[in-house]
Amino acid sequence: MEQNEGSDYDKTKLYLIYQNASRLLLLVNQILDFRKAQSGELKLKVSKTEIIANTQTVFDSFAQLAQEKEINFHFNYENEILEGWIDMDKYHKILYNLLSNALKFTNNYGNVDLYIGTKEEDGIKKLVVEVSDDGVGIPLESQEKIFSRFYQVKSSKKNNTGSGIGLSLVISLVEVHKGELKLKSTPLKGSVFTLELPISKSNYKKSQVFDIEYKEPEMAYSTIDKVKKVNQSTELKQNILVIEDNAELRFFIADYLSEFYKVYQAENGDEGLNLCRKIKPALCVVDAMMPVMGGFQFVEALKSDENISHTALIMLTALSENENKIKGYNLGVDEYMVKPFDPSLLKTRIDNIIKTRIELKQKFSGEIETEVTTLTHSQLDIDFISNITDLIEKNISDTELTANFLCSELGMSSSKLYRKIKQLTDLSPNEFIRTVRLKKAAQLLKLKVNNVSEVADKVGFNDPLYFSRCFKKQFGYSPSRLIK
Repeated sequence: MEQNEGSDYDKTKLYLIYQNASRLLLLVNQILDFRKAQSGELKLKVSKTEIIANTQTVFDSFAQLAQEKEINFHFNYENEILEGWIDMDKYHKILYNLLSNALKFTNNYGNVDLYIGTKEEDGIKKLVVEVSDDGVGIPLESQEKIFSRFYQVKSSKKNNTGSGIGLSLVISLVEVHKGELKLKSTPLKGSVFTLELPISKSNYKKSQVFDIEYKEPEMAYSTIDKVKKVNQSTELKQNILVIEDNAELRFFIADYLSEFYKVYQAENGDEGLNLCRKIKPALCVVDAMMPVMGGFQFVEALKSDENISHTALIMLTALSENENKIKGYNLGVDEYMVKPFDPSLLKTRIDNIIKTRIELKQKFSGEIETEVTTLTHSQLDIDFISNITDLIEKNISDTELTANFLCSELGMSSSKLYRKIKQLTDLSPNEFIRTVRLKKAAQLLKLKVNNVSEVADKVGFNDPLYFSRCFKKQFGYSPSRLIK
């Protein structure tokens, strides 16, 4: 790897060997740590660390496994840079086990999300790590036992290739690190593990603090970057789902589009709906007339599912009557194409729909008057985003208003809230909160009743200078321009 010779393909394979050797070493070390934990010999060594980049390293080591199972594997975080005092060796081992389990017990085409954030509790700054999946879940009677050594859930025998020491070691590492690990799980629906660790230097004894900044080995980072460049073209492709009962036509469409998108196929609406829930496509090309579940039924079911209701839709039909088109548009279809059609025209329509949605998201963020409902594509989306916006506006003067508050009020996990807001607005929850604050500020400034400092205070900014910088970055001009 250091010689930097050979083709990109060779480098990718070398990285795979390096990655697996590193994982094997980690597993051997975990056995040693497990023995230390049993004898009370685990010691804490915290140092100042850039947590996001180091988390990315662990996340990347599972990319191959996720790809093999075609699992939607996402790393979500609120801040690009997050520094804190942490024992990175123990943190890596905790994260490795949680991600490993999530991927292991999630079926093909499922979802695994890693979320990183922070929170303040009793004056203590804590790192919040959430690993969530929509896998097999954990039976209620097993949830208290899974942290015991050698315990394995009986119902998961088909996935049972471990020794039952992973989560026992995890809980020992979390306790040594003065942290807390919580579990929420529903059988057949998935699990959410939430880890909280204090990350301020003051939380640890002098004997536990090492004033040496933790960094990943240079070689590992440079190689990851090279592999990312190799795979970049495939990673950027949008997921497209083609639902068509005519096999020849379906294969033809999929083959043509596969050069531009990552294309999945289904032969009827029922199969397509199940696949859609798993892969979360950007757009579905769906035939109107199909056995089992037709196109119109599919659209109705999709628009009633909060996890996929935002999905764009192009309907293929041999029926050119306006009545059917009106029915489709009323249900939420974005575009109609009458058979026979030119595949290049279909590709152009797909490009335009995706491009338009991206432009709408940019317009919402950069223009004062644009309403958030312009980004919605179903009644479920409207209700969801309206509830969140109302909640923000009711608490808009509160400087401590964060994504954690929204999760608490809505009874929703951080990763689910992040995923849904990101899908609709292309913003993280905290970015969305800030955008709503700034749009409200612009409306108040236009009334010319309050000065800039007073408006900043009304929308939850306690620093007028910071408010002005954020406002200018958002809209391209200073807030004082609206009151002149």
